[in-house]
Amino acid sequence: MIPAHKDFRVIGIVAPVPPYTGYPLDPPFRSRFQGRFIDPISAQLSLLSAPTSHASTTLYDRLRDLVLSIQIASESQSALEPISKTSLPPFPQTALAKLQNLVNTFPPPEALSPTQLGRLLLAIHPGLIHAPFQAWAILSRQTEAAGLGEVGSPSTTSSDESCGIFGYQIAEIRRCGKHAAQVVFNSPKGGHPVMLTVPAGPKELRHFPFVGTTEFNVTPRFLGLLTCFLQAHALGWDISVIPPALPATASTSTTTLIKVFGHVLGYETDVVHMYKELGGRELIMRRKVGDGGATSWEPR
Repeated sequence: MIPAHKDFRVIGIVAPVPPYTGYPLDPPFRSRFQGRFIDPISAQLSLLSAPTSHASTTLYDRLRDLVLSIQIASESQSALEPISKTSLPPFPQTALAKLQNLVNTFPPPEALSPTQLGRLLLAIHPGLIHAPFQAWAILSRQTEAAGLGEVGSPSTTSSDESCGIFGYQIAEIRRCGKHAAQVVFNSPKGGHPVMLTVPAGPKELRHFPFVGTTEFNVTPRFLGLLTCFLQAHALGWDISVIPPALPATASTSTTTLIKVFGHVLGYETDVVHMYKELGGRELIMRRKVGDGGATSWEPR
């Protein structure tokens, strides 16, 4: 038996068990709970900071009202909810904070194309990647009613459109400190470039723009996805890349993209083999067997 810390805390989600498997608790823990109700809408609004940009007020206000309306609708109880396949999944509580940080750091253009709007919604609500087609159709109708235009597929891009969020494109990367680099993004339609200082690794940075012969094809889609990586890195977001369902539709190697992203920022890359039952703790810790046969967790 290992005693718990006097300030231990257990966080429970009030939701049906699937898809949250959860963990059982011993009776001494179960008898010490205190209930706290967290209003999802109030939680989203409390995470917001004071706006710092006025150029993107219209886009932000319209999307904020749309997110809040969807959140209110998702909390309404309905007898058809268990059998409905077209309901939109509620936005995460960090959606508005991410949106505000994004539009303040990368001022958006006056109007977004359907593809750019779809990519923006997927950036602040990654769960939409698993939403059915009917849910995307409902979302598109709501964005049109809000004056934002229709939502296009985030995975398709025309030949004259950048894959970066809001149409930005990476222009230059140079080191400005032992563990920092300065990244320059070209804004869409000839606007002012955005220069940001981002964390970097200790290794030598790979020169960008790429020069000479490369071991991969530097396509516009590859540069666009690399720009999305660098934008998310500059904003402090976690990055998750989901390969396409059909390998024949892939136009960029996920492994190559991650490797180049590490090289241009001077990071070491490591491979962690994952399987379906892998939990979040196994990504940063590993199981250790002691001298007496007892097992415990230790950092990787």
